[in-house]
Amino acid sequence: MLRFLGEKAAAKRQVLNADSVEQSFVGLKQLISCRNWRAAVDLCGRLLTAHGQGYGKSGLPTSHTTDSLQLWFVRLALLVKLGLFQNAEMEFEPFGNLDQPDLYYEYYPHVYPGRRGSMVPFSMRILHAELQQYLGNPQESLDRLHKVKTVCSKILANLEQGLAEDGGMSSVTQEGRQASVRLWRSRLGRVMYSMANCLLLMKDYVLAVEAYHSVIKYYPEQEPQLLSGIGRISLQIGDIKTAEKYFQDVEKVTQKLDGLQGKIMVLMNSAFLHLGQNNFAEAHRFFTEILRMDPTNAVANNNAAVCLLYLGKLKDSLRQLEAMVQQDPRHYLHESVLFNLTTMYELESSRSMQKKQALLEAVAGKEGDSFNTQCLKLA
Repeated sequence: MLRFLGEKAAAKRQVLNADSVEQSFVGLKQLISCRNWRAAVDLCGRLLTAHGQGYGKSGLPTSHTTDSLQLWFVRLALLVKLGLFQNAEMEFEPFGNLDQPDLYYEYYPHVYPGRRGSMVPFSMRILHAELQQYLGNPQESLDRLHKVKTVCSKILANLEQGLAEDGGMSSVTQEGRQASVRLWRSRLGRVMYSMANCLLLMKDYVLAVEAYHSVIKYYPEQEPQLLSGIGRISLQIGDIKTAEKYFQDVEKVTQKLDGLQGKIMVLMNSAFLHLGQNNFAEAHRFFTEILRMDPTNAVANNNAAVCLLYLGKLKDSLRQLEAMVQQDPRHYLHESVLFNLTTMYELESSRSMQKKQALLEAVAGKEGDSFNTQCLKLA
């Protein structure tokens, strides 16, 4: 802002930082909900220092608690969200493979009497596995996810045989065991979903599609969304016939469901199918139909504008995107929408820089410190 809009405009920008919120989980939630992720990383560091961990404590003896591990998970997840993968890897290093003795409840009998098992949040294990694919090592990610999958499968098998999670004798009620089975089935589905995403990143489409199919077993209520996703993968690799088959399956599944969401999903799939065939007029018709049902649908709005651009209607396309952004800036100042808008400004006018700067000003009033200004193409 300082560079493009000057000191006065930069001084007007008010954003929350680590000093302006409560120094607790409450303040952390506040920063994250306002998308001030960099400030949230700083606050995590302060809260970890209060736990005797964090800055300058690497290599020193430490005691973990459920709270401190939750803070570590939030901090590491934010670093990954911000694309700071190298930093996240360095901060994960002291935890090893997340199975060290001091990461178990049994290590602290005076603090957690009678509790057994790992204190590490399950999502932190998934993050530890997924991180490697962002560092260019997808095979290492897959190997780590396979290990987590093996443990989940073993625990599920024990529970289904009436044993405790660790294979010992169980004293929990039938209701408690069923809740545990539901939890571990859901976790197994989450691991399979991460494996499918990793395979997709590796461009191993056949195995990725197989993995997405296996996720349906664990999340049957997500079947239409997963089938739509597989259809769109087929579109991306140019296999129109297979995409059409999957989209027809989605239609069959959604016929059993009531409600608007199913109808919108079917229309969205039809629109993308026409996009994949370069039939922009038909695609635009379907996106417009979705907007009649749900005027706040950002995906349909953005894609309808792109269709207009390909149909040679640049002015109409610009009008649609600008109206969308002005209607609800907090909801629509999304990076992909802004990237499309700035690209159209470059095509439309020699005054594109002033228009981009006006967008920067609008973003400055709404977005937190995690916003990626590269989408405005100012440089």
